[in-house]
Amino acid sequence: MSKIIRLAVPHTGEGRRWTAGVLVSSRCAHVAAALISAAGRGLDLHADVVGAVTAEVPRDVSATFASLAANRSCPVGTLAAVRAQLAEIEASLVGDLLAGLGVAPSRVMALGAHDPGIWNLGRNEPNGYLGLCDAARAAETTGLNVVDGFPARDLAQGGQGGPITALAQWILLRDPRRNRVLLDLGRTFRMSYLPAALAQSAAARIVSFEVGPGTLMLDMLAQRLTSGKYPFDPGGRLAVQGRRIAELIEHWSADPYFERPLPRWHPHGVRPERFLTDAVQMAVDRSWSVRDLLCSATHFLAETVAQSLRRRLPSDASVDEIIVAGAGQQNGMLLREIKRLTDKPLLRINSLGIPDEAFEPACVAILAVFHLDQVPANPTAITGTTVPRILGRLTPGSPQNWQRLLQSISGSSPAVRPLRSAI
Repeated sequence: MSKIIRLAVPHTGEGRRWTAGVLVSSRCAHVAAALISAAGRGLDLHADVVGAVTAEVPRDVSATFASLAANRSCPVGTLAAVRAQLAEIEASLVGDLLAGLGVAPSRVMALGAHDPGIWNLGRNEPNGYLGLCDAARAAETTGLNVVDGFPARDLAQGGQGGPITALAQWILLRDPRRNRVLLDLGRTFRMSYLPAALAQSAAARIVSFEVGPGTLMLDMLAQRLTSGKYPFDPGGRLAVQGRRIAELIEHWSADPYFERPLPRWHPHGVRPERFLTDAVQMAVDRSWSVRDLLCSATHFLAETVAQSLRRRLPSDASVDEIIVAGAGQQNGMLLREIKRLTDKPLLRINSLGIPDEAFEPACVAILAVFHLDQVPANPTAITGTTVPRILGRLTPGSPQNWQRLLQSISGSSPAVRPLRSAI
């Protein structure tokens, strides 16, 4: 387990609500937990991240998940075992976090849980999502009320199942007057437009989508260049040794993927193989080095970001600053190119007081609050759903915590009551 990060003194004033969030990484290699303290309701919520902690998932559990994700005909018993193991890991991590922060579980309204899950996205059958958290076990172990399974309701209404944290990102990062873009430089690059909070109908203008391939593309080239010695390009030092091949960047930019309309998102991200297979053959035919491929790929990724800012945001949108998160922010060459092409100030997310490891689980905690406040967290423009719905399912915790939750929400009305909600 990593050291617990304490970010703020928990607010104890009247009206403050504490909620925890736990997130399992896309490859089920790490799990992170965060605690937030929130005031207000619904889209008027103001949240402070109190603390966070991360831990590695045991390798045998990660390996089993990889096998399950690749083979839908897996034994049911294996899936059940993984869900139980992950619930125990999540419960232990949340327990350690609360103990380290000196917060009694009875003070926490709910625990939001989100994980990569098992997806069925066949063309001729209904899309489906099965979460990996055994919510009943997590509730029994922690005593907390658990909200999980967020993508499932969106899929049931014809959505993509994500991105489901865009509204939560806006709650955490919105500025009263500045329009921000959150750029997640992960294995797949993702972008969220977060308009100024004081703008009229600000929440309705949020846009979130996949930009294109990300650091996984660079990692695969770095591993090829170093024969596996380096799993990634440290700081972009290998890329700067190569040349920018304009022909190759034009070839990648012409991929039909970039013409797909929004909403554009996939639970497994963008597979870089579709870009690298032809590129490697072109490199052989034209005597380009792997360093040239790596350099060109870095330029290409930066250019996809700049193009998305120009072409994919609302036509009247202005951007005052870009907040960068994810592993790619450690690549100096990539950041320099993004800044040069966008001509926008770049801020690392930890400069705003939210460490990378705390941000995503804090967003999951806000999703849990949205569920309790009856706020649909899946706008049609973001997920493609036919009708936005309240996401997640609620599993009661201990009798005492369940009664406290019922008392806190009894008599409350939905924070958002759209006309179409009756459909």
